Amino acid sequence: MPLPPLYETSPFGVLSLVQKCTSISSLKKARQLHALILATTTVSLRMPFVHNNILSMYARSGSLKDSQLVFDKMPQRNIVSFNALITAYSRVPDHAISAIKLYTQMESGCQSPNSLTFTSLLQASSLLEDLLAGSSLHAQAVKFGFLDEICVQTSLLGMYSNCGNLGSAEKVFVDISDKDVVAWNSLILGNLKNGNIRAGLQGFVDMVRVGVVPTEFTYSMILNACSRLNDNQLGQLIHAQIIVTNMLADLPLQNVLLDMYCNSGDTQTASRIFSGMESTDLVSWNSMISGYSEKEEVENAMNLFVQLLGQCSPKPDEYTYAALICATNSFPASDYGKPLHAQVMKTGHEGSVFVGSTLVCMYFKNGETEAAQKVFCSISHKDIVLCTEMIAGYSRMADPRRAISFYSEMCHKGYEGR
Repeated sequence: MPLPPLYETSPFGVLSLVQKCTSISSLKKARQLHALILATTTVSLRMPFVHNNILSMYARSGSLKDSQLVFDKMPQRNIVSFNALITAYSRVPDHAISAIKLYTQMESGCQSPNSLTFTSLLQASSLLEDLLAGSSLHAQAVKFGFLDEICVQTSLLGMYSNCGNLGSAEKVFVDISDKDVVAWNSLILGNLKNGNIRAGLQGFVDMVRVGVVPTEFTYSMILNACSRLNDNQLGQLIHAQIIVTNMLADLPLQNVLLDMYCNSGDTQTASRIFSGMESTDLVSWNSMISGYSEKEEVENAMNLFVQLLGQCSPKPDEYTYAALICATNSFPASDYGKPLHAQVMKTGHEGSVFVGSTLVCMYFKNGETEAAQKVFCSISHKDIVLCTEMIAGYSRMADPRRAISFYSEMCHKGYEGR
């Protein structure tokens, strides 16, 4: 990248380069720009402002390692420096613990936290589901006087909900004077995640009653709850409300609608939704194929699968094949099962326990015990579902000795469920 003459002499040129950091998300371009800033001047590099922007640029480009290197080499750090790196770490589950460690380093460096610090750290605690760390941060937020900040309150609510402490989450929620949709969503999600589905639905009713407008995420949560309760009537009412409010449903919301109608067996409505979607992903296709499979609409499932194969993307995955094999396992294996098995091997999904379970079931239904045994042996990571299919298969084939043998193996090796 050639160095423009303007940047060699003008401080405004340096500022212009730093401002470009906010729009870059490519790691290659981030490194090029960093090199250009380094080549431009040495005076400005003593300013935390420059390093903070470079640090954030690397985080946005997906390289936390480069962000940390910039942070480590900074001659001066301020609260913005710490917050930038803490925020970056707090968004990635595998690195959330590093955000907590940075807070300790921040305290030893005599840097005082602000509301953004606690917001990010509570998000990290939520990802880690670390109630002890979250409760300690709650005490720290009280100590520094940030408990009245809406962003801190919402983060506290999300942390307690995600850690399963619904009592504390309720207390935080009650103390929020201006409850926005984010706060309501956190409360609803906490209840749903911890199995309090009715309480989550009641939270939605209360939210609408006080005039807070639901978002796509709100509706996605509630429709998912309807699906779990198998309450198609309530789901249809929620769907009607989405239509009446002229909400432009995003892809996740459309997928939840598909899943709800397919789970209730209403593949006709699900098909209309699917056909009207401007964009689809593999979740959309798999929902429809699984829906057809569960209703034993084999022809529809196979037709959709053929359409999927004709797409450039997405491509079928293990769940697609498992649903298809399940849909066709009552037919002779030579009709559908064996060709699908060959396709599974061709695409590299033969080691999947999900596909394996459906193949085992299919072969047993066709009386091909040796083929079922071969599939079982080919799967390295077996689970209790796969073993149960083997036990059930041999039981149906009136071979109790083999069934008992597999049961003993399952108990001895302690296979886990899904």
